[in-house]
Amino acid sequence: MIYKQERPNWCPHIDCIFKRRASENMICGGNLPIPEPHGKDFNTFRLCYKDLPKEGEILDFQVNKTDLEWFRYIFDALDEKKTSWLSKL
Repeated sequence: MIYKQERPNWCPHIDCIFKRRASENMICGGNLPIPEPHGKDFNTFRLCYKDLPKEGEILDFQVNKTDLEWFRYIFDALDEKKTSWLSKL
């Protein structure tokens, strides 16, 4: 099934600037409306994962570009695609 690229109805973050959803309507991502301080940097993105329907919990990750690069690096180790520049070092 292909989902329309619009905010899923389970998403509680109506202020988030929606970008994409995927994985059987269980994951969505967007830009934070206001950057959130994160160490010496700012988080500018949000990635949400909806747990199984019986649980209904929504995991909310607020991340920045550096965090996304480290996610890619970890995903490369799992799927062996080597999409991150870190995997090519």
